[in-house]
Amino acid sequence: MSKLPQDWEKMLQEKPFAGSRFSKQLQQKVHDRLPGPLPRKLRARTYAALVLPLLVLVLLIGYSTGGFSSAPSSSGITGAAAPGGGPDKVPPVNGAGNSPDDAAADSLPALLSFPSADSAGEEVQLPLRAIPALPSAENGLPAVKNPIPALPEMTFPLAGSVADQLQATLVYRTDAQDSYLLLAPAGWEASAVIGVNGSYGVTYRNPADPVQTLIYTDTNWSCQGCAVGDIGLYYPDKEEWAADQGFPVYVPLEFTKRQLGSTGDAAARTLRYALEPDTESLAADGAAYYEEGSWGYLIRRLELKHTSGNSGQEAMESIMGFFTANQGALRLAEPQADSAAADAVPFPASALTGALEQQGLRLDAVNAGEEHMFNKELAGVWPDELLIDYEGPLTITDRLSVYTYDGAEACAEGIEALKLEINRTTYDGGARTYPHVFRGGNFLVVYWMGPGGDGGFKYDKAIKTALAGFSSKE
Repeated sequence: MSKLPQDWEKMLQEKPFAGSRFSKQLQQKVHDRLPGPLPRKLRARTYAALVLPLLVLVLLIGYSTGGFSSAPSSSGITGAAAPGGGPDKVPPVNGAGNSPDDAAADSLPALLSFPSADSAGEEVQLPLRAIPALPSAENGLPAVKNPIPALPEMTFPLAGSVADQLQATLVYRTDAQDSYLLLAPAGWEASAVIGVNGSYGVTYRNPADPVQTLIYTDTNWSCQGCAVGDIGLYYPDKEEWAADQGFPVYVPLEFTKRQLGSTGDAAARTLRYALEPDTESLAADGAAYYEEGSWGYLIRRLELKHTSGNSGQEAMESIMGFFTANQGALRLAEPQADSAAADAVPFPASALTGALEQQGLRLDAVNAGEEHMFNKELAGVWPDELLIDYEGPLTITDRLSVYTYDGAEACAEGIEALKLEINRTTYDGGARTYPHVFRGGNFLVVYWMGPGGDGGFKYDKAIKTALAGFSSKE
């Protein structure tokens, strides 16, 4: 009977030349070339050289962890506030460069007041920090500079005991769209970003223990697959629906707690949950909210990963409670353009295309006989469709559609018509494409990017900057 593979391996290890026909001279040459066992002292030194640095690293890690705090000696989610209690200069977490704008920070109060949950008529004040949200693709163009939206009066009550454990964070876009407010652990560093598809979010990190994070995301009616997939994942009763939409849940989450709101339609779609600790022993507490609207679906989530157990539970409940009270972050109203000024002088399409070319866009008309991307009538107006930065030959290139209305009111009707048009039921099995949409003055501007297009925020900024001139009083 032939030997098993493991038997042959054992024999070769013990007697490598057994049963062979190698000459003694050849065997001796092989033995002479093989390295012998390390001397005992040398082996001991080698092990020490490997093990001692590892022990030092373990000790350092042991001394640096503890709670979800930015100060190693404290527990809970308390942390060091900015000197003087004012907005500090929060460094970027991911190197994206979104450090606060000094002028913007100076325009905000150092503290933000919330009603006290302990005493009627009293207030609880939190440090207020301003963090700009940067597009994920800047393309080297200067940011559009608009004023920070005004902060509304806070109505969410806070206990006085959490005042030194929390911060209020205003995450703002310099174009004044999708600015929002969140509560977060005091002293945690923040970095906000906007995805190419328009989704956005912010990451907070504990500087004393960077694996502890608080992450907020909002799909913002973009990436419908992302939204549908996450709805099925976090709402098990929607799992079958998500699978029917083409986004099945392959690995369900292991919830240790899961609770939906009990009253009202929005509350029934607002979720509080906790997950089993992960491979790094990090517990996860989170909140989620989803919505179905004329633009499709969106989901917002806030998830805190921490190692502190029940330490800082009251502060964590305030963070999550603020989310559930607002079905996400507290979204701030955008400054309204002066529609009367825009209605007074309806500008021609050539005025806008000229402004866009001044912003660096190269525009070419779609010639007769060539396919249009979105040649749709909206509220009685047909678009002028243009190719963006066209190189040729014509394939599926980036397209811009300009709708020119008589005034801002008619333009608003065009937006409503657009929502209905792009959400028409399709039966071709393909995914619907959601465009970038902008409005300013008497113009409605829509564009799509072709496969592999990287113009993204270069186009966004150029369009916003050009439209700003038609929405102002000047």
